[in-house]
Amino acid sequence: MAVGRRILFLVLAQLGVATARTSRGALRMAASAASPCFDRVALAACLRTRTTGRRVEYFEETDSTMLRASALLAELGGREAHGALVVADWQTDGVGRRGRNWESGRGQNLLFSMVWSPPALSEASPVDVLAHMVQLNLAVSVAVVRACELVGITSAKVKWPNDVWALDRKLAGSLVDFNGERAAVVGIGINVNEQSADVVVVTDDERRGEAGTWPATVVQRVGVRELLGSAEPVAREPLLAHVCNSLENLMDLSPESFLDQYRRADMLIGRSVRVHHARREVNDPRDYDGTVVDITKQGFLRVRHAGGDATLSGEEISITPRLGSW
Repeated sequence: MAVGRRILFLVLAQLGVATARTSRGALRMAASAASPCFDRVALAACLRTRTTGRRVEYFEETDSTMLRASALLAELGGREAHGALVVADWQTDGVGRRGRNWESGRGQNLLFSMVWSPPALSEASPVDVLAHMVQLNLAVSVAVVRACELVGITSAKVKWPNDVWALDRKLAGSLVDFNGERAAVVGIGINVNEQSADVVVVTDDERRGEAGTWPATVVQRVGVRELLGSAEPVAREPLLAHVCNSLENLMDLSPESFLDQYRRADMLIGRSVRVHHARREVNDPRDYDGTVVDITKQGFLRVRHAGGDATLSGEEISITPRLGSW
């Protein structure tokens, strides 16, 4: 492996961008009533992009949209595959961040992956490739927030590094898988038509409610339909188009302008959080409470705690906000 590529692997892994060396977890699907099949024509009618989302592979059922998109990238190459989408109503072996599971009803939500390999990266230096992938990793969640705003949801915010929450409940999650060259596959799941469900219970101490620990905390999922108060199912295609449109616009911004947009969409700055070094569900003596100060241009989170300021990597830690705290 060339030195430049090795450095990219190491730095991107620290930022929480998955690489070939990053572990993958299952995204299990729970059966429920099916919605109508995905409509490519409806998607195309809402797109305002140059390339993103213009090519679509749709599956009623597949193993993993990320695996399918990775195969498409390998088959076509980055220049030809850039912006291609793989959409599925149902996944049997999906990919999730840090081994976490995420259940989704068949045909209820948006489960898709996108190939990202713009032509400009073909001649870019390793430093520029790194900066581009860092911005991509952050921009995906901001794009989801913007898409939600466009359909009438003003409460959606980015929970660093790769989630979107609304009203202190999880609305969406994403994963950026860098291939070690000049391309990445972006996997995104957005809860659209399912009702809220409990998904995460944090550390053992928190569940027991011991002195000096946070109270028992359950993070719930919430969907677009529930947030809109809609009696009818919400169409998935316009929402996906808005994500594509927004992501392409965000990636056109300079790093400084983009970081301003990220901060506007962020939900953690100024908020009390619990920093988990293993998993949210595991008590670790290294864990601590703190207040989020900022996000750096390199994609790290700055947290102030009793021991001073810490600069945190999304690959090494997880963050649980104190619900309702500001």
